[in-house]
Amino acid sequence: MGLTLANPWGLLALLGIPAILAIHLLQRRARIIPVSTLFLLEQLQRESQGGRRVERLRASIPLWLQLLAVLVLAWVLAGPRWLEKNSVQRIAVVLDGSASMRAAKKAVLEALPGDIHRLASATAQTELFLLDSRRGAEPLYHGPAGPEFTTALTSWDPAAGTHDFSPALRLARNLAGRDGLVLMVTDGETPDLPPGVQLYACGEPLGNVGIAGVTVEEAGGKTVWRATVRNYAKTLETRTWTIESGGRASAPESITLEPEQVRQIQAPFADGMESLTIALSPDRFDLDDRAPVLKPRPKTVRVSLPAADAAGVSGGGGPLYDPIFRSLPGVELTGAGADVAVTGYNPLSPVLPEGPAVIFVEDPKPSSPVLTGTLLVEKHPLTTELNWHSLICQDGIRLPLRQEDEPLIWQGDRALLFLRGTGQNQDTQQLVFNFDLRKSNARRLPGFIIAIHRYLDQVRRRLPREEWTLSECGQKLEAAADSGATSPALVIHTEGGGADLSLPSSQAPLLRAPHVPAIMEVRQGGRLLLRTASHFADVREADFTTRSTSRDLSVTTAAVTQRHSREDPAWRAWLLGLLGLLGLSWWFISRSSLSGQAAGVPGPLAVRNKAKTPAPARK
Repeated sequence: MGLTLANPWGLLALLGIPAILAIHLLQRRARIIPVSTLFLLEQLQRESQGGRRVERLRASIPLWLQLLAVLVLAWVLAGPRWLEKNSVQRIAVVLDGSASMRAAKKAVLEALPGDIHRLASATAQTELFLLDSRRGAEPLYHGPAGPEFTTALTSWDPAAGTHDFSPALRLARNLAGRDGLVLMVTDGETPDLPPGVQLYACGEPLGNVGIAGVTVEEAGGKTVWRATVRNYAKTLETRTWTIESGGRASAPESITLEPEQVRQIQAPFADGMESLTIALSPDRFDLDDRAPVLKPRPKTVRVSLPAADAAGVSGGGGPLYDPIFRSLPGVELTGAGADVAVTGYNPLSPVLPEGPAVIFVEDPKPSSPVLTGTLLVEKHPLTTELNWHSLICQDGIRLPLRQEDEPLIWQGDRALLFLRGTGQNQDTQQLVFNFDLRKSNARRLPGFIIAIHRYLDQVRRRLPREEWTLSECGQKLEAAADSGATSPALVIHTEGGGADLSLPSSQAPLLRAPHVPAIMEVRQGGRLLLRTASHFADVREADFTTRSTSRDLSVTTAAVTQRHSREDPAWRAWLLGLLGLLGLSWWFISRSSLSGQAAGVPGPLAVRNKAKTPAPARK
């Protein structure tokens, strides 16, 4: 059974020991007592009339009684409690995995291990759980409080964006149990903490200036990067910025920002430059001080047009489909090896392609009645937020619907737009415009062009082809890969991120950008699929104006001690013993004082009595 103290400050009563010793070392100044007869005094050496101020410490019963009384008083005031032999305290520590905690990590490492040790000393046994608040993060530590806990805490690397702590706190509560302790380690006030969770905040306000966003655009025949720099502080801040590329850095340029001001810096890519890094002068929060940038290389989708389009099937002597698809970004018109085929449906030649295609009905009749009826638009990513109600077309021949087709636009009982191949292989879906484009006003409707662009973009995303992009830290990535049973694994390489990571090709939809600014490459079988430059852009995590500190666990430690220990059963006896020691010491001091007076130097009355004693008779 271990021992702990409910009130360690009570040990300050031990300061009474040196005080008592100092009192016993000092003596009062000697008093001069006049006597009437000098022959009664013995021949003495001359001494200082003042006497010594400090004399040697002499053991005496009052001294030992007083020292013992001080020890008993300190014992009672310290509140000794005896730990229950089999008591186990479970403590679950949830670390805020948000990026802002990088600035508070040093304070956490300095304060948390000591506070955990004090909590652990309040019980006979302690079981610790160290968790990260990020969803899906593995537990960092499980075991007793010791050096291993500090080592696990040191390896913690917070870098996520703003997220919900609830899943991690629920897990922590389940691990700690009903009577266990749950600590939420963060860098400021968190008003939505559930009951029973103790806040442990180690943050402080900081003056942070960082890069809040990066874009790349074509301007004047050149590729220009633009970076948004933001001052999150409430004071004037000045920083310098440079451009790093190929192991070299440009000359530093200064930028001064007013409180909470946002400014842009920009420059063109130099000839032959494919990547660079924008670097601000560092501060306490390092994630937004650097931003890698790539010159984007979007994937292109190859589109083949029908041969008749060049001969002028539009009826006006010019091509019908070429102006439409040539105006779309990321589209390459080709004859062979196309990813998407554009074709027309004619009942006299009903053969349609097998793979992805954009199909238009071609009615051989010169004219037909205008189609009437209510226009209904289904809720679908290809048609959402697009205006189709001004569409006018003729009621000519139609492509019959199949059971597996998915209608997108209805007019009366006719599906004007539908997807063919829904529910089967998504790679072979076809977009069907079930009306004659030449006999409608569709080409003048923005929704028509945008629907085709969205369909081609879906096809583009599924193509396992090289692409260079910009991304934000932690952003979900799209890297199309071969996903067959025998497909090679994905190899992920992050510049400056250590060893490469290998993932099954089936996990391609789970890819995310690095949590710290870096350039990441995804390859499959030696073929580059994706190269992305990620920068930090979570302005909520970069703002430190409201961070604060709140890590007082004294009340919690006292509650843990109270729960897992029992008070000293003999405390009443100690109090009675203290009173007895004080009374006994007083009795001995009083007795010594009376004895000293009785045995003192005789006064004039005693001398006179002695002088009147008759002399013995002579023989």
